[in-house]
Amino acid sequence: MGQFGLEHQEEQEIDQNNMNDTAANEQVIRVSGLLSLLMPQTSGVAIGVKGLDGRYQVVNGAMETLLGKSTEQIVGVTDADLFPPEVAAQLQHSDQQIATGAAAASNEIDLTLQGAPLRCLWLKFPVLNADGSILSIAAVIIDNTRREQMTQMQQSVRSLQQSNQELQKTLVEMDLLASTDRLTGAWNRRRLEEVLGNEMDRLRRYDHPLSLLVIDIDFFKKVNDDHGHGVGDQVLAQMAALIQSALRATDSLTRWGGEEFVVLSPNTTLSTVAQLAERLRQQVAEAEFPVVKTITISLGGAECGREETWEQWFTRADAALYRAKAGGRNQVQLAPETPARIDVGENVAASFISLSWHTAYQCGNSLIDEQHRALFSDSNQLLTAILSGRPKDEVAVLIDILIRDVAQHFEAEEAIFFDAGYPGAREHAAIHHQLTAKAAEMAGRFQDGTLAIGELFQFLASDLVARHMLKADRQFFPFLQDQEHPVKATEAVSRP
Repeated sequence: MGQFGLEHQEEQEIDQNNMNDTAANEQVIRVSGLLSLLMPQTSGVAIGVKGLDGRYQVVNGAMETLLGKSTEQIVGVTDADLFPPEVAAQLQHSDQQIATGAAAASNEIDLTLQGAPLRCLWLKFPVLNADGSILSIAAVIIDNTRREQMTQMQQSVRSLQQSNQELQKTLVEMDLLASTDRLTGAWNRRRLEEVLGNEMDRLRRYDHPLSLLVIDIDFFKKVNDDHGHGVGDQVLAQMAALIQSALRATDSLTRWGGEEFVVLSPNTTLSTVAQLAERLRQQVAEAEFPVVKTITISLGGAECGREETWEQWFTRADAALYRAKAGGRNQVQLAPETPARIDVGENVAASFISLSWHTAYQCGNSLIDEQHRALFSDSNQLLTAILSGRPKDEVAVLIDILIRDVAQHFEAEEAIFFDAGYPGAREHAAIHHQLTAKAAEMAGRFQDGTLAIGELFQFLASDLVARHMLKADRQFFPFLQDQEHPVKATEAVSRP
């Protein structure tokens, strides 16, 4: 589940995507040599390539002879520098045709070169970049007096136009292949990285929220071990199709590697993506897969902070996924320490009510400290969603997540302090039972519309945090023996 490394089983998929990238680049390289391939007998045909600024970049010997100038005198200058104004205007017009999407353009140009009149057929076509945009403009200049070559040249031009149209179609197809995962049809990392920059820029410029989900198929290794990689591939393909069918038009699905996927959700807050995650989890759990029948997924969600890098944002979502898997799988976890976010026009009061985590609250046991921080985050997300007037179904998802996380925390905490020999373990477990029952009762009242926001805040801030986590829990802190931080357990007790 590491962010920057790929499992051995993923190497074939990544190699295939690299091959697609290479193929796309080779298509572009072929363009620059297209004239040589189509016209092998071009000894008397002038050829020039110029950039979109109108300056010549490459010319052949026949172009030098035609204009009576050296390469150094042609490269770097424009048609306006080489020809009379009326000729330059004609050539610039055909350049404009190419720049606006024409597959080819032509002019019959009357020139006076070295004191003699000369009529030339001037044929142009675009040279495409890797993304299908125009990289430069190529020109073939044919002396009309050379009638014996005209038929061959016209056939070559028609072939050139057809090849150019086929090339543009091929580039689109190759770009699609290079940006999608071969097995599942989802985006690959390359495509996600291309989109991420724009979406994160929209967040910083216009305050458009941006969230993501990291999804992992539970016990997927067992599927491959028990049924073979063929069945595993079928599960991956069906999983991608199932998730894709449940996403909104603005969401995108990426195969991150192996059995892990990423959903990018632009213009989406954490409370909204939590609702999406729960819907995906439930839909997968109810689906039937080939051979293995039942599959579940674990999901971690995070909303991007304005000052975060992609790596920081992904790491928080990945950590939430880890909590979901460590907590029993087949569940959604949201990233802790997500800054509360208020959309424009929403209740500004939400920004003034939040629970702040401090290092002084730590007990020294890494699991308990992590879960306590996550409960602070869950509580803040719930308060923000309610005060901001988020839809009832979104708030209900956050309430369910909070109740589930509280129950899992209490279970893990009880195992720790019973093992530590805390003499008040049974009494403390009874308090856990009372708090869990009260949380469930408040969830029911929220659904009935009889729960006041003041009661909810009282429960979260006073009952759960102040009286329990920051007071009652401290009674067993001295009994904890954390192997990673053996000193902090006794230090935390003496802190205010």
